[in-house]
Amino acid sequence: MNCIPTLDGLRAELRSRWPEWTAISVFAAVVALAIPFHEPWADEAQAWQLARSLSLRELFQTSIRYEATPGLWHFLLWIMNRVHVSYGGMHWICGLIAVVAASLLVLNSPFPRYLKLTLPFTFFLLFQYAVVARSYLLVPLLLFVIATWWKKSPLVVAVALGLLANCALHAAAISGGLAIVWLVEQLRAGSTKTSESRRKLLLCAMIVLGFYAFALWTAWPPSDLVYLSFSRAAKPSFLHSALASVLVPICQPLILSIPFWIAIVFVFGARRRLLYLLPVLYFAVFSGNVIGYFWHWGLVVPLLICLLWITWPSPGSGLSLNEFIARTALIYMTGSQILWSAYALNFDHYNAYSPDLATAQFLRPRVEAGATIAVTYLDESHSPFAANHIFSATGILPYFDRNIYINQPYPFYWWSDKNPSDRLFNVLLPSHPNIVLAEALQVQTGPAIDLRGSRAEFLMKSGYRLTNVFCGSLPFRTELVLTNCHVIFQRLDSRKEPSQNAASLAPVTR
Repeated sequence: MNCIPTLDGLRAELRSRWPEWTAISVFAAVVALAIPFHEPWADEAQAWQLARSLSLRELFQTSIRYEATPGLWHFLLWIMNRVHVSYGGMHWICGLIAVVAASLLVLNSPFPRYLKLTLPFTFFLLFQYAVVARSYLLVPLLLFVIATWWKKSPLVVAVALGLLANCALHAAAISGGLAIVWLVEQLRAGSTKTSESRRKLLLCAMIVLGFYAFALWTAWPPSDLVYLSFSRAAKPSFLHSALASVLVPICQPLILSIPFWIAIVFVFGARRRLLYLLPVLYFAVFSGNVIGYFWHWGLVVPLLICLLWITWPSPGSGLSLNEFIARTALIYMTGSQILWSAYALNFDHYNAYSPDLATAQFLRPRVEAGATIAVTYLDESHSPFAANHIFSATGILPYFDRNIYINQPYPFYWWSDKNPSDRLFNVLLPSHPNIVLAEALQVQTGPAIDLRGSRAEFLMKSGYRLTNVFCGSLPFRTELVLTNCHVIFQRLDSRKEPSQNAASLAPVTR
């Protein structure tokens, strides 16, 4: 085959769409510059440790059920581990996935250039689902595949919907809403008029339902899952959580997210596509019934992009007042989130997103010298869930080739109310392990962590002294919303170490 037409076509593509290719290149460069400075957080480490430590059968039959999620991400991590991808290498693969998603958005979406060239740089697409390695980063890619193939290939859409449901429970709610909309559109298009079209529709339905059944089987919670009792005891009201899921991740100030959604509802109404907002409704209802955080709620952003993409007016349709207002709202959302991206990337570059790497570097020579380490928590709330704060210590384990905690039975955290870690700590403390690693977790708007509290005093009375504090914080919007600290206590007869006072609770800087 003559390659000259192909080369000419490539040159023509680059000449005609150089702004798009420039935007993709800038996006890829920003992600590549951010990844080396990102310290993975405990949630990133937990999934890695599960995939690293267990067989595929153990993952899907038992352990993933305690994570309150389907297992597609864990399966991908399991493959990475078996082909010897490193913990750091995982993030480069995640960055590549994000670049592919951004490329689909920039090259395939029908949006005008002022939107398609800026939307990839919003907070969730550029940072939260690109630099941070969690299952949610698969969602934009699958949503943009669905939008690209919505009117072209029912089979591709069915597979993508099924995979989407296996990414996360919030994504499963989105997938269910999209599946209903897609089915209604297929029926309206006459997909049941001929036997061949009915067979194709039935095949697609079986594919989607098969994926849904597998996701349900994987994520079905065991009776001893600690999240169940936690959800009943601590979850905010349904209305509060549902509204937060669609308002918080949109723009700043928060109050402007309300007129934003009003504009979106009106434009979908003007397009005669109100049904397409059903996935947003499903997402809000699901979020109202489960505990969620900003990284869950942010999925509504790529979902909205997907829905606008599918329903975008054909070229030459004109610009109605509703379209103008909605596009103005999108510009404001995009501008707000680009500022969030800049804040998060700058913070992650110069400060610790997580204290895990620094703590692992501190502990490594001591572990190699045979030091014993017990893990506990500093929570003073007397809550029955305070002991679960030691989950944060999981973030240190990927930097070692084994479990370094003498009171934790697995090289990952077991989200069971039968987890013996706290009981074992009380049993083993009289044997005086060399180091006690105490976990402290602080919502940024809450009270400061008190290192002079009763648990810290108990450790010091037991023959330990506080020597080091390592902290990291999660940025969202233009503020820090969660700080996690690893507080190091060492036996009094240990070699003297440089001490660090309570002022060290500020995030670690480079």
